[in-house]
Amino acid sequence: MDLTRIVRTHITTGELNPPAELITSLDNGALPLTDVVRALGEYLTSTEDETRLKGLTFLGNVIKTINSTRINRPATQTLTNFFLAKLDDFDSLAPALQALTVLSKLSTFGDDAAVEVYKGIVEQVNLKAYVQATRHLAYVLIDSLLALHRKALKDLGAEFLNSYTKLVDGEKDPRNLMLLFSMDRVILLEFEVADHIEDLFDITFCYFPIMFKPPPNDPYGITAEDLKIALRGCMAATPLFSKMAIPLFLEKFSTATGPAMKDLLQSMTACFPVYGAEAVRERGTELWEGIKTEIMYSSDATIEAAALACLESLIKTLYPTSGDSPAGLAQDVIKESLALLDEPEKSQATSGVKVIACLLRASPNVGAFAYSQALPQLFRQFNNPALPSHRAPILSAISSLVFAARSVYGSSETTRSQLDEKTLEPFRDNIIDVLREGLRTDDLKSPAIKGTVSLVELPGFIDPNDVENIVRGLNDILVNDKIAEHRSAVVKALTAISVVHPALVENITLPLLFHNLPETAPSIDKVEARDQYRDVLKSLSELCVQPALFETLVVRVTTKLDLMSSSPSISSGNDSAEYRECEVAFIWDLLNALLGVIETKIKHNHLDVVKHFDRIIPRLNTLAFNAAGPSTQPAEPLFRDGRLLTIVGRLTETMVWELSLERQAKYFAAVYNAFERGSVGEMVHDVSSVTVVRSPMKSGASLSEKNLVVLYSSAVQGMKAGVTDPFPSAEAFLSDKITWAVNEAANEYQLNSMLELICAYVNKREQAFKQSLEGILETVWVREVIDTEQAFETRRKGLLAYLYILKALTLLRQPLAYTAMDRVIGILKLSGVDPVFVNEAARGFSVIAQGKGKDKGKASHLTGKLLYAQKMWNHVLPQLLEGDSEVTGRERLPYLIAFASLLPLVPASLCLSDLKTILPLLLRSLALGDPTQRVNAIITLISILETQNLTAEVDTLLHSQASNLVEGLIKSALPSDGMQTNPHARATALRALALIPDAIRLDTLRPAKSGIIRDLGKALDDPVRSVRREAVECRARWYRYGQ
Repeated sequence: MDLTRIVRTHITTGELNPPAELITSLDNGALPLTDVVRALGEYLTSTEDETRLKGLTFLGNVIKTINSTRINRPATQTLTNFFLAKLDDFDSLAPALQALTVLSKLSTFGDDAAVEVYKGIVEQVNLKAYVQATRHLAYVLIDSLLALHRKALKDLGAEFLNSYTKLVDGEKDPRNLMLLFSMDRVILLEFEVADHIEDLFDITFCYFPIMFKPPPNDPYGITAEDLKIALRGCMAATPLFSKMAIPLFLEKFSTATGPAMKDLLQSMTACFPVYGAEAVRERGTELWEGIKTEIMYSSDATIEAAALACLESLIKTLYPTSGDSPAGLAQDVIKESLALLDEPEKSQATSGVKVIACLLRASPNVGAFAYSQALPQLFRQFNNPALPSHRAPILSAISSLVFAARSVYGSSETTRSQLDEKTLEPFRDNIIDVLREGLRTDDLKSPAIKGTVSLVELPGFIDPNDVENIVRGLNDILVNDKIAEHRSAVVKALTAISVVHPALVENITLPLLFHNLPETAPSIDKVEARDQYRDVLKSLSELCVQPALFETLVVRVTTKLDLMSSSPSISSGNDSAEYRECEVAFIWDLLNALLGVIETKIKHNHLDVVKHFDRIIPRLNTLAFNAAGPSTQPAEPLFRDGRLLTIVGRLTETMVWELSLERQAKYFAAVYNAFERGSVGEMVHDVSSVTVVRSPMKSGASLSEKNLVVLYSSAVQGMKAGVTDPFPSAEAFLSDKITWAVNEAANEYQLNSMLELICAYVNKREQAFKQSLEGILETVWVREVIDTEQAFETRRKGLLAYLYILKALTLLRQPLAYTAMDRVIGILKLSGVDPVFVNEAARGFSVIAQGKGKDKGKASHLTGKLLYAQKMWNHVLPQLLEGDSEVTGRERLPYLIAFASLLPLVPASLCLSDLKTILPLLLRSLALGDPTQRVNAIITLISILETQNLTAEVDTLLHSQASNLVEGLIKSALPSDGMQTNPHARATALRALALIPDAIRLDTLRPAKSGIIRDLGKALDDPVRSVRREAVECRARWYRYGQ
């Protein structure tokens, strides 16, 4: 190895990181480190500053990179001395400090060397003359010495402390301060600092309170909160600070506001326990006065919370043990709080309650004494109020104190117990009485509900009979109260109680709620009864998330579904069609409530969802299959309704997804046998009640039997990718399903269900097809899509099957997706030959735009790779733009329809990057006949208009097209004879128009403002309330435009 050449090359080129071959030679001992130093000789001693700096940096990088075991003790000493000699060289300081830091961490670096290096820094370096980065290197070196050679520095005694305080005094850089604060804390904790406490106080408390605001794009990411926490650690490091710190705290009370006041309170909270009772007691009254002001008068909730925490710390410091008598300051605090409670209607009474609660958290004895004074006073006031309206705030105060006790004694992390301290024991009956009365009185229900929950959650405080009475009182409100807020609060309360006493809620509340569900669906004119049962279902949905209650919900709901589906559908005296709708709505509500509970449980990772799969899905399948078969009833069975089958399908997909792979495979086999072979036994709960034995997938199946395909589809959608198929050939299965969709599906419901199955299966089994999928797509394309001799409906279904497979591949970013999409785009140029089918193909782009199915209102179980939408958008958009530019007249329409249909696929950020290209298309899309496509364009425009900090280019584009944009939106916002519309399209257009005044400067639209306001006035007469609401808000914004 030519070491001289390597060194010369690296120094000359400025590449100061040593090459790998050099490091390898040093690590394996082939090359001594002294040879490197010798080769660098002329550069290390050069009179040229730049050359010398490069040489030192190269040597430092070598030391940092090589294996530390290759540097023995003599080499360490030699290198240390060499770099120490460079400390007084202004330009060489940075690499010298870096090298010394590396050396200081070696096992061969001794305490003597550490002292020598430290003295070298403080004696030879005027640190204040250097930039922040160099000062940081010096502090990093000292931090390393403190960490690894603390005893050596500690033995220096006063010499170290005096020099250190002078060295760091005046530092202002945030990154350096973070490092200094950590070193200051170590020194304060580990060193004998009593004789130097004033100097240490000066270099720490001079920064208090922190007023730092991080600069924009700060590369270090240091926040003011980081600095505050670090400084607080120093301030609370030693009780020796107390004599100087507490007067400073009191002084700051008169000047600090906002964040500074919060910092002050939080710092005192940290310091009081360290400073100790004697130091704090001397100025305790003054401290309380300052803290009290922030508790009572601060408008900032975070400052109030910080003040309460500070008071808690103060009391905890003054009364640290359970044997401390609540004398002195505690008596004054309690007395003042009780005085505030004398006027319960005033806001300061709430502060008094918070202070009493704070005392309980701080000290057992002080808290017990405070409660012994406050609760009797509140009971007297509640029983004999000065005004009846005072009872609500009084009961709220009692409930808050009970809640505070629950937070102290009922927390999972607490070491305190109500059974030991008995704070509330003397007042048990009084508390129960006032809360029970509160539950029976309209104006007192809200605070009473809060208090009862806290009371029940206090471990072992009240006996089961009292809990039962409380639950009955809450049940009465839940069933009979007309105020929604009260019922909602009761549900939350009962949910909390069910965690502690599930049996009571299960045996008392649930039967009552189920009793209030009607036996049959209320007729169409019984609006109040329908609202009532929906309120009951909402309550059950929230309550029955708990595992102990969920089983009851499952049993009751499935039983009611069995009864309703087996009873005659039409009651006498009711119009058959109308009443059937009511029954379907009732069953749908029951199933939706069950689905909502299951989804909540899954979100909370409850393990009992899987356990109930066999209790729910097979029973629902039984109802569906039984309804699909021949019926002797005069009315059509309820579970033939597609809406009920759809929600059963959603339940199926949701629960199947939670099963293990083995159970999924078993269920897939059961579903396959039922639909392909007519063997429903393993899929249903009661096979004897199922009259259909034909396969719903076979030719000749009835319409109701074919509708069951939604259950097949949902099962496949819920499967995971690793599930074993119950058939030998994935290709044959897929081909069969495509054939069924094209030739057997009798309506859009069946077609869409099968298309979702096809998409899900391809998405989850893409690897199983290998090369065959391309052939399957080719077959569909040739036989079904482009064969003009086929019926239009056959071609349309074939195209949809093709697009749903394409969607599955798009989500996976498979190359086949893009070649297949090219074919669909190619059809668009044929509008002069086959305009109807071409427009259908253009609308088919909406299938790709669905993505993972976010339009379904449910979680999708399709697999989607990162950036799949962007990749497809970037592939399609240029082709659509090119095709649009190559044609004229009506032949441009398919490209515009395809563009508008694809818009939901991509986020606003991608549209912004392409805005110059797509804005003309977006504006033209506002004139499309299909309201769905117009909505797509409007929603995209809304996302653009709502974007903050638009670039100058985008802003210029929007302003240049502002008039055309507003004109197009106005046309979509108002009904007209020449354009299809719907309420959603009109409301969305008005929402977009409402954003214009904030996005476009008035001078651009000033001439049009009055006309736009006039047109918006017409929208105020829209027949749909939601549209009128948007119109009112939109016109109000335009009136304020420019004011």
